[in-house]
Amino acid sequence: MIIGAILIILLILIDQATKTIAAANIALNSPNIVVIPRLLELSFHKNEGMSFGLLAGEQLLFMVATVIALGIFGYFFLDSNFKTKKVYSIAIALFIGGTLGNAIDRALYGYVIDFMQFPFFGPLLGLFGTGNFYNNFADIFLSFAIVLFGIDLFFLEPKRAKKEKLNVENND
Repeated sequence: MIIGAILIILLILIDQATKTIAAANIALNSPNIVVIPRLLELSFHKNEGMSFGLLAGEQLLFMVATVIALGIFGYFFLDSNFKTKKVYSIAIALFIGGTLGNAIDRALYGYVIDFMQFPFFGPLLGLFGTGNFYNNFADIFLSFAIVLFGIDLFFLEPKRAKKEKLNVENND
């Protein structure tokens, strides 16, 4: 659990430091700064909603959802074990770090600081009628958490359960 707590703190520090740097060095709604052509661009945006700016201005809803999510993730965190459930434990730390990173912004500013854009997603998002979107490290942490949690849930947990069942049968 100590490793998980350290990881969560590190994730929050990375998220908040990069948002602070972006806010201090990139003008609000400025043209994109191309870092890696067709791969990564930077531009500072205030996101008062969730992904794609949906539900803008619903801060109370976001705070309630955040408290509920953190309660659920905290419960899952109690089951984390970096020796026997590494992928699961990393996923939960990413969920908590990402959720807290964006919650800190909402609490301090009333919006989330977004500053990264990945242009290669543009054509794919266009298929769904949306344009490019901006995000931050907390959003990336949450995206990776979903993938890792799914991998653990569908592939690793069944293997652990099977191994545990065999151990129980062999001890009987």
